[in-house]
Amino acid sequence: MNSNGKFEGYEAIGAIRFNDIIIEPGQSKTYIVVMAFGESKRDIESISNDVLKETDFDSLLEETKLYWNNKINISYKTKDSEFDNWMYWVNFQPMLRRIYGCSFLPHHDYGKGGRGWRDLWQDCLALLAMDPENVRQMLLDNFGGIRFDGTNATIIGNKQGEFIADRNNITRVWMDHGAWPFLTTKLYIEQSGDIEFLLEKQLYFKDLQVIRGEEKDNLWNLEQVNNQLTEDGETYEGNILEHLLIQHLTEFYDVGEHNVLKLHGADWNDALDMASERGESVAFSALYAENLEDIAELLKVIKDKMNIKNIQLAEEIQILLNVNTVEYNSVDKKLKVLKKYCEKCKHSITGKVIEIDCDTLIEDIKGKAKWLKEHIRKNEWISNEEEFSWFNGYYDNNGRRVEGGTGNETRMMLTGQVFTIMSNTANEEQVRSIIKACDNYLYDESVGGYKLNTDFNEVKTDLGRMFGFAYGHKENGAVFSHMAIMYANALYKRGFVEEGFKVIDSLYSHCNKFEISRIYPGVPEYINSRGRGMYHYLTGSASWLILTVLAEMFGVKGDMGDLKLEPKLLLKQFDENYKAAINMTFAERRVHIEYINEASKEFNEYSIKEIYLDNNKYNSENYSVIYKKDIILLDEGKTHNIKVILE
Repeated sequence: MNSNGKFEGYEAIGAIRFNDIIIEPGQSKTYIVVMAFGESKRDIESISNDVLKETDFDSLLEETKLYWNNKINISYKTKDSEFDNWMYWVNFQPMLRRIYGCSFLPHHDYGKGGRGWRDLWQDCLALLAMDPENVRQMLLDNFGGIRFDGTNATIIGNKQGEFIADRNNITRVWMDHGAWPFLTTKLYIEQSGDIEFLLEKQLYFKDLQVIRGEEKDNLWNLEQVNNQLTEDGETYEGNILEHLLIQHLTEFYDVGEHNVLKLHGADWNDALDMASERGESVAFSALYAENLEDIAELLKVIKDKMNIKNIQLAEEIQILLNVNTVEYNSVDKKLKVLKKYCEKCKHSITGKVIEIDCDTLIEDIKGKAKWLKEHIRKNEWISNEEEFSWFNGYYDNNGRRVEGGTGNETRMMLTGQVFTIMSNTANEEQVRSIIKACDNYLYDESVGGYKLNTDFNEVKTDLGRMFGFAYGHKENGAVFSHMAIMYANALYKRGFVEEGFKVIDSLYSHCNKFEISRIYPGVPEYINSRGRGMYHYLTGSASWLILTVLAEMFGVKGDMGDLKLEPKLLLKQFDENYKAAINMTFAERRVHIEYINEASKEFNEYSIKEIYLDNNKYNSENYSVIYKKDIILLDEGKTHNIKVILE
């Protein structure tokens, strides 16, 4: 197109045009294109002299490759070498997402390149596996974005730990936001054994929003600092355990008319954004219940290992504790408890702390978790005339159950199945029923596996804008990698290994076919109805895939700082020498973990017989655990071999 040409409705591109040349057989032509910046013209000339030569360019390219290969310090070896290579690229995705934000490739039409609240925590999932050195401080800084009413800042600054007040006065509460910090913190503590982290102090975020997004604080203004103050005008700091408790206890009481947690502006699915008055998320109610149980377990560790009998918490939290469990059945009474607490911390707090007995706190938290799980089991399990059963995941803005029906009118969503399985809310028989229903209603091999939902055949404006998308696109009926991978994770955790592998293998096999997926190696946010991968390099999907392959498939886990091995590899994943291996870092030591399955046993038939550490038989009280104290004694400068014999 010449400079006077005109096109409308197409994307513009800036391009460089070189003169036409003819390359004869055996000849070559090299073009080196450099983008550079400097303080002066001399700087640019210097760069040109140093770089715009083929040998120098090749040298710099090799230097760049080495840098990133050292960053990506996890590699896999199974029978399927293409899968191993694909996962190597998946390892790279969270790093790119941290650098470039939510969208940086040309085919994106999503986001402005920034990061959201979930991204902060899910980035850390991958970092814990690949670059754990600075994760502790990153986690601590991120907790500074939590408000005292259990919600959190939604505008992330450019610096680590920087959160900004919304100057547009747009109130938005995502009800899932309180669940992610604990999942990442729990993983960090399991891998490091750093239970003391829960007692570290951190500030609380403060801005105009109060009463969990329902009201404005007219006493606060933009000139004030974005930190929660006491009545005396002092900045308040609470321990990390207190932050987690506030997130989960406030959520427990923030219920709708069916006594499950209110949906508010949306949950993880941002497109469920039109049910803020009467919408409820059964799916995340199950996850919060499991989190409460796990918080109680970490409290036991604090009590037993640190010999701490009492925990210091802000006195306002007493309102959320020691409530008669009979009152949990009453929506009105629960909302009154929440209102009372939120009013107490509407503008400032007293700053006083109290000591709460650990056993009493554990009993209270576990009681809430037990009640919530039993409530879901009793009220949200549904069956249809085709004899399929699963959990309802949502209520819409008219207070109606979203899922159910038969035939072409079946309404089913994957999210509610993922979290009821993952949280142990679903019993084993229910998990089997859910798998059958998902395979029947949601699985489509031609687009990479499990779709996010069935076709509702309706622009459902009483639930969310997702139903305004064409079916098979974005959140409406596409294979949404994030939730599909979490489905795999949940299945692996519950011992349904073949089924979990099917989820990952379906997604990988599809993405690996470039002629259909049309993407670089890796996992996209979703796959559209034509099979194309869309919105590449969104971290949530990649981080959860790395975590699932590492911790569930290869079974490399942390156990309060110790290395625990629980492999869930299928027989078909072992190579011709009956081996499968992973290279990674644990406790700041490089390790090569190799599983040997010479008896050719399937997953449910083998167990760990022996472990060899650098060719020496390792003895411990538990055949599957290598103690951290023994790992840190190893040479830091070499890779150590851990050979695991299966029988």
